[in-house]
Amino acid sequence: MSQIALPLEQTPSPEQAGYLVTAANAGVHRHLENWQEWTHHTMILTGPAASGKTTMAAAFEAETDGLFLDDAENYDDTEIFHLWNRANEEQRPLLLLSAKPVSDWEISLPDLQSRLAASLHMEIGPPDQAMIDGLFQKYFAIRGLTISEDALRYLEKRMVRTYAMVRQMAQKMDALAIESRKPINLAIAKLALRHFDGDDEKVDI
Repeated sequence: MSQIALPLEQTPSPEQAGYLVTAANAGVHRHLENWQEWTHHTMILTGPAASGKTTMAAAFEAETDGLFLDDAENYDDTEIFHLWNRANEEQRPLLLLSAKPVSDWEISLPDLQSRLAASLHMEIGPPDQAMIDGLFQKYFAIRGLTISEDALRYLEKRMVRTYAMVRQMAQKMDALAIESRKPINLAIAKLALRHFDGDDEKVDI
């Protein structure tokens, strides 16, 4: 399974396809690699927004000819039920993605409830520092840019540690760098962080 590209908004080019594996998602990656062992050929993958679920699923689908359903909680019970049956009839792995645990899907079909309960459940954990650094580096690498080490270390101690915030911070730093025609340095990181903290104090960049 490819392990290069990261769960940000950009659509990577073929040479950037894949995802980063750290402690935050290593268990998920291990099960994707060993899909033949899934109970009933199905894995339910949950995790917060921007955590890379769709990126992982796309790489999985391409390499295994498996099936996947994004935002599975938004589909009708019968649609999920038929897809589950198809995966088992065709002996193909099925990956169901959601930001919500199955208990919050409001499933009313008893047969589907029992099948999903018997399936493998995995969750992507909060981003560790290796994931955060890698996400920032990949975001800017796609644009032919780099982020300085001191900027990474500054953000490490101060920013809210969520996948969504990594994406928002990267986008804000990118915009500030374009405006100022400066590299992604410590001053840019400070200004971006102050924006999300509601601090509009002037910072020289």
